[in-house]
Amino acid sequence: RMALHLYNMTLEKGGGVTCSCQGSFTVAKQQEIVVSRGQYIELLRVDETGHIQSVAMQHSFGLVRNIVPFRLHGAARDYLIVTSDSGRVVILEFNVKKGSWEKVHQETFGKTGLRRSVPGQYLAADPRGRSIMVGAIEKQKFVYVLDRDNEARITISSPLEAHKSGNITYNIVGLDVGYDNPVFAAIEVDHAEADEDPSETTEKHLVFYELDLGLNHVIRKCPWSDSPLPDSANLLIPIPGGDDGPGGVLVCIDNYLLYMNSNHETLKEVIPRRQHMLPTSGLMIVAGTVRKQRNVYFALLQSEYGDLYKVTFDVTPDKRMVTQIHIKYFDTVPVATGLHIIKPGYLYVASEFGNHKLYQFQGIGDNDDGCLIGAMTIAPTGEDSKEIFPLFAPRKLKNLLLIDEVESLSPLIDVKVGDSVDDIEGKRLYALCGRGPQSSLRVLQHGLSLNELASSNLPATPERVWTIKRSAASQYHDYIVVSFVNATIVLSIGETVQEVTDSGFKMSTATLVCQTMKDDSLLQIIDSGILHINGSKINQWQTPGTRKIEKATANERQVVIALEGGELIYFELSEYGSLNEVSTKSFENEVSCLGLGPIPEGRIRSRFLAVGYADRKVHVVTLDPDDCLNVAARQAINSEAEDIRIVNVNTEASDREESLCMFIGCKNGILIRSMLDRVSGEITDARTKFCGTRPCKLATTKAAGKDAVMVLSSRSWLAYHFQGKHNLNPLSCTPFTHASAFSSEQCPEGVVAVSGNSMIIYSLDRLGDCFNQTAVQLKATPRAFVKHPHYPYFVIIETEHRAYTDEEKEGIKANMRASLADEGEELPDDANLPEKDYGTVKAPQGKWSSYLRIWDPNTKKTLDLIELEENQAAFSLTTCVFHDTGGEVHLVVGTVKDLIPNPKCYTSGLLLTFKFKQMGTQLDLVHKTMVDGIPKALHPFQGRLLVGLNEKVMIYDLGRVKLLRKCENKQVPNMVVSITSHGERIFVGDVTSSVHCLKYKKLENQLSVFAEDTQPRWTTAVVALDHSTIAIGDKMGNLTVVRLDEYTSDEIENDPNCAKGSTKWMWDRGFLNGAPQRTQVVASFFVGCGITSMQKTTLTTGGVEVILYTTIDGTIGCCVPITNRHDAEMVKLLEMHIRQELPPLCGRDHLAFRSYYSPQKAITDGDFVEQFDLLPLSTQLQIANELNRRPAEVSKRLEEIRNKVL
Repeated sequence: RMALHLYNMTLEKGGGVTCSCQGSFTVAKQQEIVVSRGQYIELLRVDETGHIQSVAMQHSFGLVRNIVPFRLHGAARDYLIVTSDSGRVVILEFNVKKGSWEKVHQETFGKTGLRRSVPGQYLAADPRGRSIMVGAIEKQKFVYVLDRDNEARITISSPLEAHKSGNITYNIVGLDVGYDNPVFAAIEVDHAEADEDPSETTEKHLVFYELDLGLNHVIRKCPWSDSPLPDSANLLIPIPGGDDGPGGVLVCIDNYLLYMNSNHETLKEVIPRRQHMLPTSGLMIVAGTVRKQRNVYFALLQSEYGDLYKVTFDVTPDKRMVTQIHIKYFDTVPVATGLHIIKPGYLYVASEFGNHKLYQFQGIGDNDDGCLIGAMTIAPTGEDSKEIFPLFAPRKLKNLLLIDEVESLSPLIDVKVGDSVDDIEGKRLYALCGRGPQSSLRVLQHGLSLNELASSNLPATPERVWTIKRSAASQYHDYIVVSFVNATIVLSIGETVQEVTDSGFKMSTATLVCQTMKDDSLLQIIDSGILHINGSKINQWQTPGTRKIEKATANERQVVIALEGGELIYFELSEYGSLNEVSTKSFENEVSCLGLGPIPEGRIRSRFLAVGYADRKVHVVTLDPDDCLNVAARQAINSEAEDIRIVNVNTEASDREESLCMFIGCKNGILIRSMLDRVSGEITDARTKFCGTRPCKLATTKAAGKDAVMVLSSRSWLAYHFQGKHNLNPLSCTPFTHASAFSSEQCPEGVVAVSGNSMIIYSLDRLGDCFNQTAVQLKATPRAFVKHPHYPYFVIIETEHRAYTDEEKEGIKANMRASLADEGEELPDDANLPEKDYGTVKAPQGKWSSYLRIWDPNTKKTLDLIELEENQAAFSLTTCVFHDTGGEVHLVVGTVKDLIPNPKCYTSGLLLTFKFKQMGTQLDLVHKTMVDGIPKALHPFQGRLLVGLNEKVMIYDLGRVKLLRKCENKQVPNMVVSITSHGERIFVGDVTSSVHCLKYKKLENQLSVFAEDTQPRWTTAVVALDHSTIAIGDKMGNLTVVRLDEYTSDEIENDPNCAKGSTKWMWDRGFLNGAPQRTQVVASFFVGCGITSMQKTTLTTGGVEVILYTTIDGTIGCCVPITNRHDAEMVKLLEMHIRQELPPLCGRDHLAFRSYYSPQKAITDGDFVEQFDLLPLSTQLQIANELNRRPAEVSKRLEEIRNKVL
């Protein structure tokens, strides 16, 4: 039989941002933001409407460690400098024409991988564009001098070493010193003496590194060697220097800011803190940015609670010395990994967890002094003197206004697949995301999200809808034309949509087609003829006799109609503005649809017309004057064509022009997409997609500035080209019956659609997204959830550390009211701010808050919410049907009391048993069972319950007073974190020792380990694929499939020692304290981030089964089994060729990257091989010849593999 082979592909890219920067990367003075999403580099821009748009996103096939912008002196655009796990520093330049990053230069400086002694963790650039510093966590630092050669190409010098043994670095920044020698600042600890003598203590210091451009040498300076920094120093913020300011750096330490600069005294300022913060807790600054405009500058810093502080400086008249620092509360936003102030007054917040947000400045806080409410006297840890800390109460946003969000699933904890609950077809994914009060349950539907702008009811059900312009050169549409069975109405587009009666259209009959012509005249085609409207002059062409027009199509200069009986009549717009009949031709069959291509730039006509016939054929007809209406190509289809469109499509290969693509919508719901040769009209590369159960109607529109096609069936789809890739995505909305492109000042790219008798205007905002998201707010960090086996409800456990219960929070507010009442004040209106935006009061260590929630996906409402008492922390749950209970479903929740994570200690573990009542909408506690351990894993098994308690696996049964322990196994080395089963086999995941295979023998009531993995793995997820195959995910990011070979499986089942009554099992005869059998690794792959959940499922009704996995950074991916040997060989060879022709962007070796911890085996990187379409045509032909296929066949097969999943 064929060996296992999987095809890995990403369905939803990770949303967590690890680092970010801003600059002008595409055009001069255009401020943009670049974010690193782990393995992806994305370029973002704020458009005219205040929305964040993704300009380009590229997979680096490596782990990006840091990014900074760099601009050479005199240049107008920035380069992007990237360090990654490749051990190289890479300089990237954005190619505007191709819409992608291109590697300009790369320099190798160390080994691959994320190592503490290899530079790359820290990256800083000189603000004047002369040098960069690359630093490691320990010991090593390099400085590179950058310049340009005679041909204006960037050059990079040999590295200048600035190493120091026994040195640990916490942060590095480049200082603004004007055009003096470049200087870099770092926070360092020298531990060399402490290593030799443990009695010695380590100290943090601020160190300057000066690059002497004359001597080409780096000088290490420590001006404050006698004044070490506090141990809490963690972040440096450079201050504008040179002619713009005093220079120097802000050092962020707990509770304070320090201003430090050479030849300048150190200034210290207290950071205001929230009221009700514990006096012993420090306040850490986690992010910051500096805004400089002309002679005005200020710093914006953020604390670990999300509070923003505005920092300003009083300087001497010559701007060389700082006399005082001012810091005050500004606003509160989500805790960020990066803050960026961009023109014209936006603040981009790259959130640490959850959605990334864009705010608009409403003010800069100059007249905002009313937030301080008092002061607190605190003795800093280890000091006798006391400091006075200003206190403030967070308030609603005053200086900022939220205007846009970028959705992010990070951190993604677990995912379940469920059926759709509304009229939208397809399955849904339910994801647990977030941390603390920002947690949410996300409902993911495959498809693009549409933003509804306006909606109105029509007097009847429309037959068709169009948008037209008054002038062909106009940027926006002016009219919406709606056709009914026996009438037509024309609506004007403005601030409101109103009906007009002076358009010249004939209103008393249905319209087949309307069009704005090249000379700004209007065209209306009705069943009895053609109306050509030019101002007040209307010319009408009548059909001969009583014959009716069945089908019609038009562009700016051409018109084609089909009469009854299969006769085609072709018209062209003359240079004098008249519509002239050019040619007529009769065909044998009735015409079912017509499609006229766009007019190429510089031409006066489209060369081809597509004609669909009732006999299941499509002809491409030429419109050249010398060969008019003759057939150029034919295509047979499996159903009658309902609609046809011909559009331009872009190709990313630089050696190919824009191509023609023909879309055929069939009556059986299948969409056919074919390429059309611009010269000969030949039809090639036909690809099919089932779009719904109704006939496919088509409508052209615009997406990302390019031609796109909407497919309207029982589900609506959008076919468009975005960031170098063709996409066909469903739309997450009610199905449309008719649609047309829509463009206005408020909505440059949109759609006007008809559903029933409603007309709705939508905007297309999130192109490229695979899933549309809906968020449901949760109270605390979700840990796990399970679906009721009989009802559609989900049960979710939420657990938060260092959190008060709801009752204790109300008590805190009551005390606050009482204290204010004593002072004659009232509780401010902002006291009840939402916790999801402003956080909550933190409790001491070992204080837990846990909730049990029943949630209905139909109504998206919580049906029951139970708060667990006695300081319990819930970590696991499952539903179980115990035997002898008549099929009644019970819910078991694993909790632990009084847990302190580090050092780990607790009072006891508990198993809470609930039963469902009122048709699964409420829970009733049956009993509590005290256990000796932390129940991290629960799983139903043969009418009983499998429980993982620390290093033990136990079987429990339902009793009247508590759960009854029936059996246990103590052979798991460390801690059980996951349990699954297949038949009589049980697969147990250990936190550090991979998977152990157990079997339960009912007669002897015995659990025994009969097989285990050969390698230790930090297991986070386990799923059984079949009786002998297990997929394992670990926290390092490895996806591994292990299997018991066929001989071992048979030996286990047929071993004579396992006969009835035998007490000596074959797998009890272990060796070296291990199990007697070993699993074999059949597949291995590094996905790039820690895996949080896995399951075997299908994502479409009747689709192929896949291994669906999620990672902590919000990535959703799957592994698709390839069952065809030829396809398996093709993708393996294709992956090998692309490694040679298109190496990864950041210099990482692809094979080494996917083999991070173990060699890549039997899993092909689908994201990598799908770059085949980005290669030049000559390279594609060369690779395809090696595969004995044509390039179109390779591309088509890769698309078919992806379409099998979604």
